[in-house]
Amino acid sequence: MKAPGCKKPVKFSSIGSGNTFGATFWTDGKREAPMLPDEPWLRKSPSEGVLFWSDECEEIGQIDFFAYKNENPQWDDLEFAKEPNQSDYFAALSNGIADTEEKLRYIRIRLWWRGNDQVRNKKITQLPDKHIQNLTELAPLLSEENENQRLMKAEVLRELSRFDESLRLLESNFPADYQHAVHRIRELATSHDPLVATL
Repeated sequence: MKAPGCKKPVKFSSIGSGNTFGATFWTDGKREAPMLPDEPWLRKSPSEGVLFWSDECEEIGQIDFFAYKNENPQWDDLEFAKEPNQSDYFAALSNGIADTEEKLRYIRIRLWWRGNDQVRNKKITQLPDKHIQNLTELAPLLSEENENQRLMKAEVLRELSRFDESLRLLESNFPADYQHAVHRIRELATSHDPLVATL
């Protein structure tokens, strides 16, 4: 892929098929699925450190996994584009790359997941202030008219210890396939538990 702002091309991986067997689902919307890798929208060039949106890249070729050699020898040493780290996501909030509300919402959700990863891995027992601030700024970006964003907002409010507001949102109508998550988040909000949990 030719990525915006990068001098060197980067590689994207692809899979023939995937599934969610053995996956873990979390109340913040994160899915950890060994057989279905995440495909981040915002990516980073490992050699140049440039952040770019994957759908703004231009495909310039494909590398056959089973081929004896690449059709273009210049691709032999190309590195795979990476998901940004926590510092990159914080930087992306101020470097102008989030030029739409959708992109800003995406970055803040990914930062939320990064903060909660430390809770998931039992490294901390409460979110640091910078992640609390991120959640505070994420909440207004989530529409209560959209059922998926409404559920996510209820979870954000719960993790901000705004339990009554979270429970109010959970009282609204959700489709049948949302009910398990709604019940789980309501259970946690009722018990005044602000930490991310498995569904």
